[in-house]
Amino acid sequence: MVSAPALSRRIEHLARQSATAVRLQDLYKWGQGTSVDRLRVARFLHKEVSIRNAQLCTELHLLPFGLAKTKGVLDVVSSFSSYVDSLEEFPQPETSEDDQRFTMLLEDILEDNMKVVNTLGRGVQEVRESLGEREYEDIRSEIDLILDRFFIKRIGLRFLIQHHIESASQRPGISGIIHSNVAVGPILRQAAEEAQQLCRERYAVAPKVVVIGDSNQVNHLNSPVGFTPGPQNNVNLSHNRQFTYVPIHLHFSCSVLLQNACYAVGQSRSSQHCAKHPVHVFFAHGEEEVTIKVSDTGGGIARSKEHLAMSYFHSPEGAPLGPGLGRRHADPLGDGSPPGAGLPLARLHARYYGGEMVLKSIEGYGTDAFLFLNRLGQNLENLPHGVRVSPAMRDSQVGDVASIRLGESLGKITEAEKSFLNLKLADFREKRAVTPFSSMMAP
Repeated sequence: MVSAPALSRRIEHLARQSATAVRLQDLYKWGQGTSVDRLRVARFLHKEVSIRNAQLCTELHLLPFGLAKTKGVLDVVSSFSSYVDSLEEFPQPETSEDDQRFTMLLEDILEDNMKVVNTLGRGVQEVRESLGEREYEDIRSEIDLILDRFFIKRIGLRFLIQHHIESASQRPGISGIIHSNVAVGPILRQAAEEAQQLCRERYAVAPKVVVIGDSNQVNHLNSPVGFTPGPQNNVNLSHNRQFTYVPIHLHFSCSVLLQNACYAVGQSRSSQHCAKHPVHVFFAHGEEEVTIKVSDTGGGIARSKEHLAMSYFHSPEGAPLGPGLGRRHADPLGDGSPPGAGLPLARLHARYYGGEMVLKSIEGYGTDAFLFLNRLGQNLENLPHGVRVSPAMRDSQVGDVASIRLGESLGKITEAEKSFLNLKLADFREKRAVTPFSSMMAP
């Protein structure tokens, strides 16, 4: 670990400013707006993206447990600082040509930002190696809380950037990255094919994947051995209900679940075993939610290891993953799927819109993963309560007011600091229980 350099005055100045919470309805309208509306949004983002990047730098700079001094975290701070510098040096967009160049800058930032998860993972591993496994287990929950807070803010920032990039092209029924009627079945099948291919690359075998829910799930060429199509495989569970959502977020979450399911079965390395144990995927459109269930018979997770499934960077990069250890549920495959962060990030993407992701496992048999997704109303009108109070509407930090006053919160105490103090308080109380208070206070 190295000493954390001081943040630049530019970063400190921007971090004290208030970021603006942007409602989903407004984003949807902006994405379908005129060229004048788009230019107004570009000028807003020119400052907003700088403020949010600066605030993320400041939060990383204050991380406890030695995280702020790790090379991994320092590299992320350096990257985010460079984004701020690039945006501040870029003139505020005043014309359509300016917006085109500004959009290209945002594309560069977004692409470079893909490395953040893996880089932070290296920082966490530095702390883990420094403390040792036993001491790290004492702070694992606090580390996970810190990373949850950071990544939910990053999702909000990336949402703004991606939405502006995609909204440059006007398409019917689409506003930026928000689609008014997402077809879940095709997304699941694409994610399934990718998961199977990645599983074959690692284990030379992969289970079949059967998708059920839209009357288009039976592919005889891809059906598992002994699989006989029946009435239950031809049901349409969409009920002709519109599903307004963000396909790239849906695809990410589904990919993580399917990769893990295929991984769990494929690690047997037996083509006969894979043929007898297909992965089943069900999805249904309810009045309030779209629910996706991914079921595998890959051995399940022991109850004592279940908490590790949603823990960040549980296994070191490159470590072998054993069946039934739980750790395989934290390691998705493929480019863009960071080792050790798949399931926690997939859950955050669901929670961003008020949804949830839940694992139910039977050790010795398999795991059912449930993805609950709020239907975002008719073109984001009449949003359900779960969405109205979700980070997507409040940017994960906003209460009743429509701005993030991170500067004020830093003047008081952050959640990471609260977690650290709670940990120290618990340690103090434990020592006091076995040691007379007077002796603890003695010089």
